[in-house]
Amino acid sequence: MFTLSAKTWLTTYFINFYFIWGVFLPFWGIWLTGQGVTTEQVGVLFSIGLVLRFVSSLTVLPRVSTGSGTLKVIRSLGFITLLSFASLFYLQGYVWLASLTLFINFVMGPMMPLGDIVGSRLVKQVSLDYGKVRLWGSASFIAGSTTIGWLIVDFGLQSILALIVATSVVMWGLSLAKLSPQLVDQNNVQSAPKQSLIKLLKKPEVLLFLLITGMIQGSHGAYYAFSAIYWDSLGIAGNIIAWLWVIAVLAEILILRFNVRLFSKWTIKQMLLLGLVGGILRWSVIAMTDNVYLLAVVQTLHGLTFAVTHLAAIRYISKQESSQLVAYQSLYSGVALGLLMALFTFISGMTYDALQGNLFLLSTLLLLPVFLLIKRWQVIG
Repeated sequence: MFTLSAKTWLTTYFINFYFIWGVFLPFWGIWLTGQGVTTEQVGVLFSIGLVLRFVSSLTVLPRVSTGSGTLKVIRSLGFITLLSFASLFYLQGYVWLASLTLFINFVMGPMMPLGDIVGSRLVKQVSLDYGKVRLWGSASFIAGSTTIGWLIVDFGLQSILALIVATSVVMWGLSLAKLSPQLVDQNNVQSAPKQSLIKLLKKPEVLLFLLITGMIQGSHGAYYAFSAIYWDSLGIAGNIIAWLWVIAVLAEILILRFNVRLFSKWTIKQMLLLGLVGGILRWSVIAMTDNVYLLAVVQTLHGLTFAVTHLAAIRYISKQESSQLVAYQSLYSGVALGLLMALFTFISGMTYDALQGNLFLLSTLLLLPVFLLIKRWQVIG
C-alpha cells in the first residue's frame, strides 16, 4: 500500500468526490431522461434522494467512532459507489435506474461529511488549514460541471456515466493510501463515553447551533432550485446564468483560500452573523433586480452565505472532544445541511409559482429570526 501525506490524501479525496458531485448533481437528471425516464419521475427520484441522503447521514455516520474506522467507511462507500455506477452500463429499465439512483444517493450522502470528519480530526491533530484543502473541492465541482458539458457535445449523454465511473475508480484507488501521519484517536476515544444524537439534540447549545447553521444554509434552497429558472424567465441568457453560478463558487474558493488570514481573530458567532447578514443582502437584491451586473456583485456574497457559515460550523465541531466529532458532524450534515435544506427547498417548490422573484424575499424573512438565535447562543470561541 502506498502512502500520502494526510493533507494530500484529504485534498485528493475532495477533488475526486466533488468532481463526481459536479457531474452528478447538475447532469444526472439529463442522463436519466436520456434513458427514457420522464421529467416527473426524475423530480420524484431527486426528492426521495434528498431524504435518503439525510437518512444515511444519521444512520451511517454515528457508527464511525475512530480515525481508522472513518477511513474504512470512506473506502467501502467509495467502492460501493463505483460498483453502483458501473452496473448501470449493463442494467436497463426504469426499476433498475430508479433503484440504483436512490441507492447511490443513500451511499454518497455520508461521503461528503466523512471527508469533513477527517478534516476536523486533522485540524485538531496537525492544525490543518481546512479552508485551503476544502477549496480544491469547490474548484473541482466547477471542473466537473465544465468538463462534462464539453464531453456531452462531442460524445453524447453516455459520457456522463463514463466520466463518473472513471473518476470513481481514481477516488477509490487513492483512498486506499495510508495517511502520514495516521489519524490519531486522542483521549482514549474507543473507551470514551459517547452521547446519543438524541441526547445531544436536547442540549440548547447544540440545538441552537443546528438551527442557526441550518437556517442560513437552508436559505440557499430557493437559490439552488429556482434561481436559474427565475433568471431565465427574466430573459437573462443561459451563458450569463452559468457565469453567475461560477462567480458564486469562485467567491467561495477565495474565502476558503484566505480564511485564516481573514477570520483567525473572529469568533464563531461573529462569522455566523456575517453569513447571516450576507444572506439577507443577497436574497433581497436577487428578488429586486434583473440587472446582471448587480447580480454578479451580490453573487460574490456566496462566499459569506455558504463558505463563512460552513467554516464557522467546522470550527465549532473541531472544538468538541474527539469522541464526539462524529456525532456533531452527523447532526450538522443530517439536520442542518440535510433536513432543514430539504424543508426550505420544499417550501420554495410549493410557493415559487405564486411568488416568482418574491420567493427570495421569503428567504430573507425566514432568516430574520436567526439574529435572535445567535444572540441567545452561548458558545466559547
